[in-house]
Amino acid sequence: MFGKKVVAPPPDKLMAELTRRGPHKVDRGDLGIVGMSGQIFAPRVGTKLPAVAFAHDWLAASPRYRDLVFHLASWGIVVAVPDGQTGVFASDIDLATDLRAAVTVLQSVQLGDGTVSVDPHRVGVAGHGFGAAAAVRAASEAVLLGRPPIALSALATVFGAPTTADLLPAAATVTAPALVLAAGGQIDSMTGNALALAENLGGDVVFRTIEAADNRGLLERRGLKAFLGVNGADKDTHGPVRAQLTGYLLHTLTGDERYAAFSDPEATMGDAVATSVDEAEPAALDHLSQLLGAKPPKE
Repeated sequence: MFGKKVVAPPPDKLMAELTRRGPHKVDRGDLGIVGMSGQIFAPRVGTKLPAVAFAHDWLAASPRYRDLVFHLASWGIVVAVPDGQTGVFASDIDLATDLRAAVTVLQSVQLGDGTVSVDPHRVGVAGHGFGAAAAVRAASEAVLLGRPPIALSALATVFGAPTTADLLPAAATVTAPALVLAAGGQIDSMTGNALALAENLGGDVVFRTIEAADNRGLLERRGLKAFLGVNGADKDTHGPVRAQLTGYLLHTLTGDERYAAFSDPEATMGDAVATSVDEAEPAALDHLSQLLGAKPPKE
């Protein structure tokens, strides 16, 4: 008997579908029960679920991503968000160590009342901004602070930010498939290194640009409007990012062919435009000149 062929909806329809909440009810827990600072979000029921450890941006923490990780959990993905390295002098290396510890927790601890579990072979890491650098380091096969590499099935970087000079050599040792999302105008800048990551990551890379996005627009701002269900995040940023992350992780972690387009490097999906490393234009000015406000030379 031949298996039934999966007929996936058009990519734009999938994007619209995954922008909305998924079918699962979601519970939130505290990583403090395993000696870590941070939060964990999981579907209320399910066994051998896919999971991802997510790293926050500089000067941010897990509460700034509450709706994003709730969204992923509503689609059946367990998400752990460690809260280390939230200060001014944060280290992406130390945050990567926290991510690896969170992965170990996801792979080994039963959740809720013991009825929710993660498949240890369906785990990835992801991060935003500064946290994207931490995710790259966590996924690298280089030795990290004396700890051995860990086996991961996926990496996702959202509006990655440059940190130190050894980040790109670490990226070259990553063998897991990777999604690299760039914000418009931030492919190669003082605050965005998506192009460099896409060029240097060692595994299969899907590189997409969300032109209308802002690299800080993913952060949620809590205020009085939060009581009305408004998270304060930029909609042009949040919608495409949540759909891209959800679809990519569902395909790479579970093998669900319905979402295969999210792993196709040539597929443009709604506002997430397929970007070629060879054709992407690097910045006309070096990063120091950008910082000083210099103008690019006229052609």
